[in-house]
Amino acid sequence: MKNIEVELESIIFNVMLPESKAFLDELNEEIQNGNDKEEIVEAKKDVEYFIEELNQVLKLIEEKKLSNKDAKDMYKKIRNMIDEHEDEHQ
Repeated sequence: MKNIEVELESIIFNVMLPESKAFLDELNEEIQNGNDKEEIVEAKKDVEYFIEELNQVLKLIEEKKLSNKDAKDMYKKIRNMIDEHEDEHQ
């Protein structure tokens, strides 16, 4: 890959953040509709934390504080998450 930071930034910005925010909206809707089971509330906390982490990675990329190795590792993890998610829904 030519510029792993660009690839990582793109996959976070175009795939991970929109999907995570959409899932968070679904969880918030569940809670608003009275489904405040512990699993839903915990899932909401996890997704909020995950979104925070994604934004931190974007900030590190923007500030040029992310090594190529770290960027590659994160990209691989995210690709694996996407691939696993797609496999589950086939």
